[in-house]
Amino acid sequence: MRCDAFELKNAPRSSGNPIALFDRDGVLNIDHGYVANRENFQWVEGAKESIELCRNAGFLIAIITNQSGIGRFYYTEQDFLGLMGWVAEEIDVEVVFYCPHSPEAKCDGRKPSPKMVNMALQFLEGDPARSFFVGDKVSDIQAAERAGIRPVPFAGGDLREVVIPVVQEIMDSETS
Repeated sequence: MRCDAFELKNAPRSSGNPIALFDRDGVLNIDHGYVANRENFQWVEGAKESIELCRNAGFLIAIITNQSGIGRFYYTEQDFLGLMGWVAEEIDVEVVFYCPHSPEAKCDGRKPSPKMVNMALQFLEGDPARSFFVGDKVSDIQAAERAGIRPVPFAGGDLREVVIPVVQEIMDSETS
């Protein structure tokens, strides 16, 4: 089974890039369940600002998301891609990696598998020691740990509250 990438812009090609990875539903947008259109997409507080903060600190940005609604036929892959095109107009993102399969499909790419995280690190030539993955589910945290990057749990609220300290810590470690 395949997991796919939706490249939103040409990413720089140099090794050792710091990468900020974000889950989508529950991290960037309020998880209303199977969000597939703009009308149901509501930004999490501080999400846009967190992406901008990471970008300004030199991080490349990737979204890593399970999209079982596609595999369950709640919406089409084209619906998802159309929504992500709009998201890309709102925030500066290099690439989206997504798994369109339901859990029942037993795809080896669905989180908690590290496959999509590893794909993003390889695609963006990321440095795992300078990268992190923000997620709201145990499967997100496990995917980050299995890929060897820093997991950043997010339990809701203002996303900046978890992103700012991680970015600052990574930046401080580079100047030490």
